[in-house]
Amino acid sequence: MGRLLLCTCGCFILAWGQDLFLPVSKPRQTRPNIVWLLTDDQDQALGGALPPTATNAATPLPRTKKLMMDQGVLAENWYIHTPICSPSRSELQAGRYFHNIKQVGGRGYCAGMHVNYTTVNENTFAKTLKKEGGYTVGLFGKYLNEMPKTVPNGYDAWLANGGGNYISPSFTASGMQWYGIADGHHSFKGEYTTAVVGNASIAWIRKVAAEDRPFFAFVSPKAAHEPFNPAPWYRDAWDPTWPTHEPRGANWNCSFESRRHHHGNIATEPMITEQASRIITGIFKNRWRTLLSVDDIVGEVVATIDDLGLSNSTYFFYSSDHGFQLGQFNIPMDKRHVYEWDTKIHLVGRGPGIRPGSTFAQPGTQVDMAPTFLGLAGLRAPSAMDGKSIVPFILDASSGDLLESTRAHLVALGDHDAYTKAWRTEVFMEYYYCNRNVKCTSSLLARHCPEAIGPYPKRDSNCADLRNNTDCWCFGPWPLKKHDPTCYETEDTTNNWIALRDLRPGSNRVYAEFQTGDQTKSSVDFDRVDFREHYDLDADPEQLHNLAPNTTSEDLQALSARLRVWFRCAGAACP
Repeated sequence: MGRLLLCTCGCFILAWGQDLFLPVSKPRQTRPNIVWLLTDDQDQALGGALPPTATNAATPLPRTKKLMMDQGVLAENWYIHTPICSPSRSELQAGRYFHNIKQVGGRGYCAGMHVNYTTVNENTFAKTLKKEGGYTVGLFGKYLNEMPKTVPNGYDAWLANGGGNYISPSFTASGMQWYGIADGHHSFKGEYTTAVVGNASIAWIRKVAAEDRPFFAFVSPKAAHEPFNPAPWYRDAWDPTWPTHEPRGANWNCSFESRRHHHGNIATEPMITEQASRIITGIFKNRWRTLLSVDDIVGEVVATIDDLGLSNSTYFFYSSDHGFQLGQFNIPMDKRHVYEWDTKIHLVGRGPGIRPGSTFAQPGTQVDMAPTFLGLAGLRAPSAMDGKSIVPFILDASSGDLLESTRAHLVALGDHDAYTKAWRTEVFMEYYYCNRNVKCTSSLLARHCPEAIGPYPKRDSNCADLRNNTDCWCFGPWPLKKHDPTCYETEDTTNNWIALRDLRPGSNRVYAEFQTGDQTKSSVDFDRVDFREHYDLDADPEQLHNLAPNTTSEDLQALSARLRVWFRCAGAACP
């Protein structure tokens, strides 16, 4: 049977006969190849990722589930350190927590979201892979929201942007001449971004597989980020077994009374109108449709590695830069908050020594991935990195399939039981206010935002009904008209926070401290905490009942002391 190949002109081509040839295994390398697939805004708690949480285990990722989760390892307690794009991706690149790479001021959207990009771009894990491990490294898709003027050290192939458009995307290219693309800025008119990213990634993997050195492929499509535009060929796709609307728990369109002990704009968001509800449901469906193209990429990348005979020397990982919200606490869309749907993400992986269908419960964040990549390659993480390697938790150390470098890393970490016992039982999260990001959903306001309504598929559209380019939203003005029932703030200046996600046995909690301020103007250091939230997720998974007002001062002090250990940590001192 033939396989579906991505076609950037909006069609599919059947490659008949390829399955007639069995993959030929190549001689084993000493260091593994690594493929890292990173989506954008893909939630785990609301059913848009792995493991499936929707009724009947419905998922837009059937191939990914089979190839990556069923045939690999699943993280049970994986979180993001910062639930917004550029800081999260910067932390991944540098292996450092936000307080160690933040700055006051900056350029671009939200002043660069408060990231010191010089520190990040000069200290990527790719730099170490190339310099010390002899890797060739390619990045295809989204890098950081604020793009560097020159390609960061470590990246040999570069077809990257800061997110860009779904339709007719643009990328900066370097080292792609073999693919017919000169260095510089390039627009792919009429093409779909995930297809461009997928095809370039697969072509590069085929090229470097013949170069007799290990490779790292960073594959980073825009999906499922706003404005949630699927490939035209998936515009109307919807399996009859899939949900008819987004999850609507007790915190979806909840009352003012139920939110009165929550910080800032959470307590004041208007109720979700009928039109806003239609928009949210349309966004939910379109997000799943964008992920159908991601599922195509995963399937084709795995098949390509199989065809090349490299499956016994290649690790695949698939994750997201943070979660999302769709009506929780009456915010129609976006992320940025301390709550589970914004912070919990998926992580699945497969490769030599990973047992199919396995899981691990040790908690971690994307900050841990840089030292993990380096560990698989047998390289020591730079001392400035705050994260820790999760290699001992994902691999069977007794497996004969491990490559030499990976086995050496496990030996260097010492006794497995001691390493496991010393591992953290909580994760640390940190966020700084970006902007109010007001979304307005009334038809009147939408007519005043012509740039928001496409027409899809000629260009990106901020509309939920993409067949008719209706049910649209736009970015609202600030300040809002008083009591405007059709506009919703994503956040306000109260939304600076540091938090502990406690995952000890019998203690499924989150504790957060807030301080009003704007990191763009002056450093927020949580030395003037003005609000606290504390939730027991076993008793209150919707995070409606803030326990902080009724928690004793002694208990609050103890929680705060634990939190400060994390907030002050750097390098090996981080738990």
